[in-house]
Amino acid sequence: MARDMMPAGNKRCYACIQWEGTRTYLREKKQIKVDPHDSGNCLIFKIKKLGSGTCEHMEPLK
Repeated sequence: MARDMMPAGNKRCYACIQWEGTRTYLREKKQIKVDPHDSGNCLIFKIKKLGSGTCEHMEPLK
């Protein structure tokens, strides 16, 4: 599992508050340490989605 630093402003599942994947949010840097190819549960659609996925219901981390 290769975890990378990704920008928090992206419209990707890993940056959504409704995605239950493994990630670390660094608020002061506005970055997320995540493996974008890892899957997690989407609480909106009730399915497993990749962190690199997108949707129109994205709610950003705060």
